[in-house]
Formats: sequence, structure tokens, C-alpha cells
Amino acid sequence: MSELNIEGMTGFASKDKPWLKYYEPTADEKAKQVPKNKTIWDVIEESLIKYKDIPAIEYFKKEISRPDFINSVYLWARALRGMGVEENEIVPIYGTFFPDVFYITCALNLIGATPYFLKLAMTKQDFEIETSESRFAIVFDGMWNNVKDVFSDDRFKKVIIITAADSMTHPQKEIVTFFNYIDGIKNKSLVPRKDKYIWVDTAKKMAGYYTGKVKVPFKENRNAFITSSSGTSLKGGVKGVIATNESAIAQLYQADNAGINYIAGDKWLTNFPPTASTSLNCLFLLPMYRGMTLINDPRVSESGFYKQMMETKPNVALTTGSLWGVFFRNIERELKKGKDVDLSYAKMWIIGGEGTKPAYFKKWNELMEMCGSKTPLYSGYGMSEVFSVLSVETLVSSYDARKIESPVISVGIPYPGTNVKIVDKLGNELRYGERGELLIKSNTAMKEYYNKPELTSKVLSDGWVHTGDIFSVNEDGMLFLWGRADDKITLPNNEEMYLFDIANKIKSDKDVADAFVNAMPLGNGNFSLVVHIVFKPEFIGSREEKYKEIDSMLKGFLPNNLIIDGYKEHLITFKCSPATVKKDRKGLMK
Repeated sequence: MSELNIEGMTGFASKDKPWLKYYEPTADEKAKQVPKNKTIWDVIEESLIKYKDIPAIEYFKKEISRPDFINSVYLWARALRGMGVEENEIVPIYGTFFPDVFYITCALNLIGATPYFLKLAMTKQDFEIETSESRFAIVFDGMWNNVKDVFSDDRFKKVIIITAADSMTHPQKEIVTFFNYIDGIKNKSLVPRKDKYIWVDTAKKMAGYYTGKVKVPFKENRNAFITSSSGTSLKGGVKGVIATNESAIAQLYQADNAGINYIAGDKWLTNFPPTASTSLNCLFLLPMYRGMTLINDPRVSESGFYKQMMETKPNVALTTGSLWGVFFRNIERELKKGKDVDLSYAKMWIIGGEGTKPAYFKKWNELMEMCGSKTPLYSGYGMSEVFSVLSVETLVSSYDARKIESPVISVGIPYPGTNVKIVDKLGNELRYGERGELLIKSNTAMKEYYNKPELTSKVLSDGWVHTGDIFSVNEDGMLFLWGRADDKITLPNNEEMYLFDIANKIKSDKDVADAFVNAMPLGNGNFSLVVHIVFKPEFIGSREEKYKEIDSMLKGFLPNNLIIDGYKEHLITFKCSPATVKKDRKGLMK
């Protein structure tokens, strides 16, 4: 590791880059040496050949080899060309991820077209806008009802229909196909049987009719992927983040030089749809590039996550604080029953998305150690605008971060090849420990938002990406995420207050498991504050007395003209959004 000259530090993270002390001396420079003449498929194919003896995918106990993966990609490339998909076409993909969707994704990159992973929860108007330039689409038959009004439009020449059964073995395939058919009849959601709608088996046969070239020459700055992102900064809207081959490959190179625990031959649980680039990169491209085996199980649910983890035993896994909370509550229950729980196979389990409170993070790590894990639960942060990861804990930096007392957990240190700074409202860089908006500079940055030039200009400025999140950074380069920059209210005296600060204060009470504060405007600059609260299971005291205690605690914290108008108690935890598997803040606000 390189040593940092503490005496020579300026006090500004972007100049000092203190996180580099945790990496090899050449890591930052190597992370920037991205090939300028390769597509993402070129890089993935090279890796598939390099690790040819390691299975590529496990899909419901069926192993798919790396040579078979390559053959499937080229077969789909011919099929897509045969259907008329041309270079630079935008092809929307709607639904979850199955092996054939991964093949199609790579095949589209191979032929120079661009897959657009549509957000699962969108209005009809958004669907029409985001697919207005498309002639072809891919859709999961189980979600056909959500898009049939749009994809049935005459502008779509062909729609490829993917089913969960496509890559299954017999007789499982026939059983699943039968029940899907019965379910479709029951819900009146069957895909029409017309020539326009092509099922996977038919599409693969069509590949034999195309004999021309499928691979196009490399083109600089070509669109490689479009991801919908979660739309947090748009209040639920669709961003359509465009990544180029260069920016996507840069993410892989940054991960290489960060030394993260993605090890060839290990297994990774892949269950999220790739609507955000964190999913696309961390759950599909990166593990494939690093020679891992993807356990492709597209079922995502709060109730099923624990069973899924226990059955598949992944060495690497990534999910939200909400799902990790469910997982570790189940671990606790099993231990209390006197059962042995083995987590010795865990190598890099990561908490992303919404994170969690420090007390829980500490407790979860204690449970992992108790169950035999030799590595901790890591935390990280990413966003689609930089094609996924910005920061993650390393084995060394995580131990340093956990010595720090803070109302929020560290989300690790910036990837090599990345620079960050914390700025105030005027764009002035702040010093260590001061809070402001996080800005990122990286060769992984997006090209633009799809057909949204005004939004692009707001987020991209002088090579820096504005995250819209409030952060602080310490002298070791560790980043601390506090909340969204717009999660605030402006009082009549123009004083601003972040609602997440109020929530963090409430969560500091020993009996409170979680809290979320919602502000409803009343006019004249006044607000009504409502606290959504979850108490710890062991708390059996009077709720009314506890609310009075919290009110008393907040008296010296809130401005004089601001009070809590009401509390809403939730049992166990806040409800998750099925689309993001994060706390449903939008639902809470309603």
C-alpha cells in the first residue's frame, strides 16, 4: 500500500485523495488504462474463454457452460440480425433477468445495438416516450399485461417473448410452461398468438436463416446500455442513463484495481432485474468478467430471500438494507432455537441501496462472525450515472471505518480511478467532516440521459457528476451518506433543516428500530411533521410515554416553531417497494 503524506494534506478530498492509501500504489493509474478499441462483449468474451472450465450460470440447478454461453450469444446475434435489428437500434427489454435475456444483452452489444432495460414500474405515458424510437422489444411473458398497450402498437415490428421456463431442463420446463399458461388464462394476460410475437424457441430457429456477418466494427462513444435507474431524483420518473462501451469497461477495470473479493470459481447470487446499472454491472457483467458462476434465481421477495440465500450459499451477494434486515432477523430466530447456522462460505456480502443504521450494521456483522464468516458485511454506494459503483469497503478500510462513531454508516472508499468532492450550494469544495452534495469525476460517467438534454446539463457539469446526495468525507477518504439533498424543508426564517437529521435523532433512542420523517406543507412556510416509526421487538413500554420522551428529546434539536404533529407506528419494519426492494418512502409519504 502507498503511504499518504499526512503533513502535506490540503484539507480537501479531491486534492488529497486520501483513500489511495488503501490501494496498491499504481491502482489509480491502472484503473484509467481502459482499452479504446473494445466493446463490452469483447471483454466478456475474452473472460469466458479464459475461464472456459468454470460454469457460467446455474439456473434452477441447470449448469450452463461458458462455451455454451458464447454459442448462445452468437446464435441470438444471428436471430436478431435475421429479424431486422440494425446497428444503433434501441431495443427495450422489460422484465426480470433469465439466461436468454443475458445472451440477448450481449448479442445486441455484439451487433452494435443498444438494450434499454425499462423500469418495471412506469406509467403508460413513460413507456410510450421511452420506446418511441424503437421497432423491436423483449418482454417477460409474466409481465405482459403491464406493457401490452404499448408493445402492441404497430411501430413494433417484432416482440420477443421470454419465459421463465426457457432455460430449464425437462420435465421442469413443461411443468412451468403449463402453469404459466393456466395463470395467463386466469388473469387474461396471454400474449397474442400472432406473427409479430416471437417466442424464444422460434427465434432461435430463425438464426439459421441469417448467414451474413453479425459483429460490427468498434465505434468510439457508441451507446452500449441504457438503464432506467430508480428515478429517485425525478420523484419516480425515468432517467434513461446511457453508458458507452468505454464507461462500462472502465467499471470492470476499477473493480479489478480495487481488489474486491470477486474470485474466479466462486458463486454469486443474481436475482435483481438489471433496470439500474448497479444490477447490470455488479450482478451480471462483473462476476462474468471475473470468472464467477452466476446463480440466476430471478425470484426477489422479502419473505423468500433468507431461503434463497440458505439454499444457494453464494460467496458473493448484494442487496438492500431492507432485505439484509429480513435475512438477519431469520438468522437470529434460528440461533435462538438452538440451530447451527453456517455462513463460512461468505466472502463478500454487500449492503447497498438504502443502507442501514450503525447499530444494526454492527449487530449483523456480529452475527456473521458468530456463524463462521471470515469476512464482514461490506457496505457500498453506487449510481447509474457512473455505471454502478462509486465506493465500497475493502477488508482493510472496513475495520478503520467501524471505529468511527457516527449516526450513519460509512459506504466505503472511492474506487481507484475515481475522484470525489463535497460542495456547498455555490459549488465551493468543503473540507473534511463538512456536509454537502457529493460530486464525482470518473471515466465511468454516463454519456447522457436518453433524450433528456436539460436534465443531462443539470447533472453533468465540467466533467463532474452531481449525485443529489448529501455526504461527508473524513481524512481517511471514507464516505458517509446522510440522505437526499432535497429531503429538507425551508422554514419561514429561510433556515433549512434536513428531515433525515430529525429521523437520525429519533433513531438514536434505544427503543427505536427505524424512523422516517415526512413533512406536509401547510402554507405560509409552515409544515406538519409526521414520524413513521418502528420500535424494537423487545420494547413493551407505553407508546404514549415514549412519544413524550421523543418530543422532549427533540425540543432542543428542532427550531422553536417546528414540532412533531403525529406518529404512525409500523410493525417489524417499513414496507418495501416491490420494484426496488427498498423502503417504500413514496408510499409512506402518501
